[in-house]
Amino acid sequence: MKTKKTRLRNGSIGLILGMMLITPTVARAAEQIKLPTPTTQLILENSETSTEPQAVVVSVKGKCDYSEDGATFTKLEEKQVLKEGVVLRTGEGARADIFFRRIGTTMRLQEQTELTIENMSRHTTDGDPVMRTLLDLKKGRIFTVVRSFVPGSTLEIRNAAGRSVVEGGGTKGRYIITADGTQVADKDSDIPLKVIGQTGVTIITPGQKFLAEEGKLLPHDPSEAVLTFIEFDELQALMEKHD
Repeated sequence: MKTKKTRLRNGSIGLILGMMLITPTVARAAEQIKLPTPTTQLILENSETSTEPQAVVVSVKGKCDYSEDGATFTKLEEKQVLKEGVVLRTGEGARADIFFRRIGTTMRLQEQTELTIENMSRHTTDGDPVMRTLLDLKKGRIFTVVRSFVPGSTLEIRNAAGRSVVEGGGTKGRYIITADGTQVADKDSDIPLKVIGQTGVTIITPGQKFLAEEGKLLPHDPSEAVLTFIEFDELQALMEKHD
């Protein structure tokens, strides 16, 4: 009986000592284990091989945040890949630049803007991939630069005027779109901007401004255009860097 007790005691001591030796190692290994990152926070390098349309954050200035459920908001950071349904917000004096991969589009959310990415889809027409992107501009203003838009693809932005649509087929487009329905097509654009509202369809040709409240098409103010050229050039440079 004494022998059995001694073995049991020695076995217990060995087990305890083993746990004491293993526990620090396990703790260190556990610290290195990372849970899978949310879809919205995948880094840019991991998204470049995807053939699906994606929205990638390429620049953030000031206080900007995002929400996947429309209720809880988190700080927006560079290199995030945004999924459908995400809501983006920019604070006072802030801005965020988003690159829509596969449709050759860069977008700048100006200060105090709220935008929802409602749909980013890819389908095939006549054997060729076609992209559809649908956004909802609830507040503020965005600058958009499109380059070599895929034929048959569409970029659609909802606002107070209805739907602002850019359709594939041209090589370059630069636009200002506001939540209240004011829209501008830069004079250097090859692709006109189509506004689909309750009263019909309005085509905004290069160099024109559309005032939704008045339903008027006007020449783009040259003094205002000078300021926006800088914005457009910055966006175009970002696109070329990340395309």
